[in-house]
Amino acid sequence: MSFGKLIKKLRRERNMTQEQLAEILSISPQAVSRWETEMAMPDISLIAPLCHLFDVTSDELLGIDLTKKQEAINAICEEASKYFNRGYLEEARKILEDGLAQYPENLDIMYDLMYVAWGQCNSSNNKKYIDDAITWGEKILEKSTNDAQRHGAIQILCYSYHDAGRLEEAVKMAESMPYISISQECLLSSVLSGSREYDAKQSEVYNLLQFLSGRLCCMQTQLDSGEWAYTAEECAILRDKQIALLHLFFENGDFGFYHTHLCDTHREQATYYAKQGEEENALKHLSLAAEHAIKFITSYNEEKTSLVFRGRDSGSWCTNSSENDAARLLRKMQADVFDCIRDQEEFIKIKEKLSEYAGNWNIQQ
Repeated sequence: MSFGKLIKKLRRERNMTQEQLAEILSISPQAVSRWETEMAMPDISLIAPLCHLFDVTSDELLGIDLTKKQEAINAICEEASKYFNRGYLEEARKILEDGLAQYPENLDIMYDLMYVAWGQCNSSNNKKYIDDAITWGEKILEKSTNDAQRHGAIQILCYSYHDAGRLEEAVKMAESMPYISISQECLLSSVLSGSREYDAKQSEVYNLLQFLSGRLCCMQTQLDSGEWAYTAEECAILRDKQIALLHLFFENGDFGFYHTHLCDTHREQATYYAKQGEEENALKHLSLAAEHAIKFITSYNEEKTSLVFRGRDSGSWCTNSSENDAARLLRKMQADVFDCIRDQEEFIKIKEKLSEYAGNWNIQQ
């Protein structure tokens, strides 16, 4: 509907004459008549008063198709996510920034920009990206009424405030969130029934496993005394526990996304044993790391047959690095710590096998 026809319709719905509308806006009745006969458009300063008066958005008033607009915004975010999920962060950022220039102040685009900035912060430790993540997060908290967006902003702000040295703000924001026992996953698994209940319980356990596995590999922390919570040997034991935990849940070896977790953990174990001069153990863990790297590249979507997650879809995944796991492991194997085994036949075989699969992630994967 054209602007003039819409103004006439809204005015008549409120039993308002042209003269009455003109009086409210402090303009002449002739001006209103010119709008309704498509001879002129109002001054931009009158758009906000008209929106308030008729209880419509500026997009509705100016005849912008909101459905098509949202579809266009969704397309921008989906295109950016293809790059973001596979570690092409600069490309994702460019797509989103261009989108925001086209749709200023759009919260969906801001939300994705916040996550991209956080990813860039993790991959480069550049303070600029921390500041960007904070800027987008604070804007979302200020303007969004969408709970999912607000919760995501709180998550990123907790991390970003911490990294920016704003510790009390990070703690205060974290304390504003609910306990894990009243999370969406925990509640849904309790209130649904039938097949939906089964799906919800699988999802709950899967997410808790991801949380627990991630925490086991980063338990080490420096205490107030200055001492470390765990010795190097104890950290190796914790990594063994993480490996055992994942094997417990995926007894058929259908690890899916957890192949990449196991690749990293076995590599860290290989590093530990190389430092200890235990060459056999170092090579064993490097071989296992390579096996999981290749499995993740070639069979991420393998069918789940292990009891707890039987029939579960592998779902989506994202990474901060455009390198695939084989390329990343090859790069890590260049570290000096592996000089003690670099010339051994097994080490050379591992490198050759990884080289067959090394490269960058395909954004469509």
